[in-house]
Amino acid sequence: MALIFGSPKKAADKDDIKNDRRLHLAKEMYLAGKLKIMSTETIPGREIQSAFGLIVCRSYVFDNAFYGLMAQAVDVNADAIIGYRESVAFHPEGDKYYSCYGTAVRMKKVK
Repeated sequence: MALIFGSPKKAADKDDIKNDRRLHLAKEMYLAGKLKIMSTETIPGREIQSAFGLIVCRSYVFDNAFYGLMAQAVDVNADAIIGYRESVAFHPEGDKYYSCYGTAVRMKKVK
């Protein structure tokens, strides 16, 4: 039925990052370089100490999906995300649904 009549419009507030403290802190950590994101399976010059597993975040707003993924990594005490991927699904009415995912890892300390 959703394909015939369309889906209800999602109330996607573009200012969610400003209102959500977790997303705001994750954004600050990423922009400060404290949380690394790599599309490869390793970080050059660093060794992985432990892996926390796959983390996924989805939203109708890309920034919410991206920084939500970072917030999840911070929640499990990871300091990097490897194997980062993102995708977007399109609804016939033009809505976009973003998915960001990767593996949260803790890196060994640099000597």
